[in-house]
Amino acid sequence: MRGAVMAGGAAVLAAAAIGGGLVLAGGDPDVPGEDDVHASAPDCAVVPESAVAEALTDAVVESAESGPRPGGHTTVCAWTSLGRAEAPGTLRVEFSALFTDTSGEEPVSGVQHTEGALAAVVPRGGDEVVLGAHVAAHVWAERAPGTAGLAFQADNLLVRVAYSGVSGGDPVEWEDARETAVRVAERLVEAV
Repeated sequence: MRGAVMAGGAAVLAAAAIGGGLVLAGGDPDVPGEDDVHASAPDCAVVPESAVAEALTDAVVESAESGPRPGGHTTVCAWTSLGRAEAPGTLRVEFSALFTDTSGEEPVSGVQHTEGALAAVVPRGGDEVVLGAHVAAHVWAERAPGTAGLAFQADNLLVRVAYSGVSGGDPVEWEDARETAVRVAERLVEAV
């Protein structure tokens, strides 16, 4: 049970931090450039229900927030099955549409902006995997046991996935968490 509480706490803290970032964006929201494919982050509804159900038995929505962020627009979706299933866990998906920045001498395209953001979130020691036929993703072990993080880019959209699971009262093995995060991401590639 202690593992379930740790996993749930990690997901709640991560969602709260991102949600706080949405609120702190303040001021007039940035607008996409004409070459930015994604003019806003997708809604949580694009995450297939079957992908959530496969990752978490008896999952319920924990939070769903969307709004402007500095340089773009972000949606954060979180589900939990803590206290509802024999193998509880949490799943968080974040979509960040990053826009072209024309504030400097040289414009930075939304794609370049997203490439930089992806490089910043991927820790050293992660693995690269291919989702579908051609989308490269990075997957790594998060600090909380039994938790896998994953990120990939689709044009000017940064997609992040975090899965945390518990089995028999203990955090799931890293390989199992990794496999679940990759399966969810493969479904997201099709959706976005």
